[in-house]
Amino acid sequence: MIASLSGVRALRPATGPLNLILLGQEVGTVANATEVAFAGAAGEVPDDLEYAELDVTDASRVWSVRTARGEFVVRARSLHLHRDVSVAVRALLPRQSAPLARRLAWRWLPALASSAVGRRLLIAARRR
Repeated sequence: MIASLSGVRALRPATGPLNLILLGQEVGTVANATEVAFAGAAGEVPDDLEYAELDVTDASRVWSVRTARGEFVVRARSLHLHRDVSVAVRALLPRQSAPLARRLAWRWLPALASSAVGRRLLIAARRR
C-alpha cells in the first residue's frame, strides 16, 4: 500500500503535467497532510471521498484507488507522493533557546525605549 488517506479531495488542474491530485490527511496521524499527484492520469475518481487507499496493481503504471464507493483504476505515467514531514522532523530536533544576553536584551529593550530617560540613553549609546 502506498498511502491511506482520509478526507480526500480530488483536484484536476487545467494546466501543467499533473492531471489528478488527491489531497488528504494520512490515516493514523494528527496533522500530516499528504498529496498524491498523477502525471498523465486517465481514470475517473470522484471529487470528494471520505477515505482512500492507494496501491500499485500488477501492471506497470496502473494504480488502484480503493474507497467506500468502490475501486477506481488510474492509469498514469507517474505517481508523486508528497508527505508533510515537518511535525516528525521538529520532534527529532533538540529545542533551541536563545542565549541569556539576547533574552534579557529583548525583555528590557522595549521597556527602556518606552521611557524618556531610556530613549535618551539609547540615543547616547548610538552616537558612540
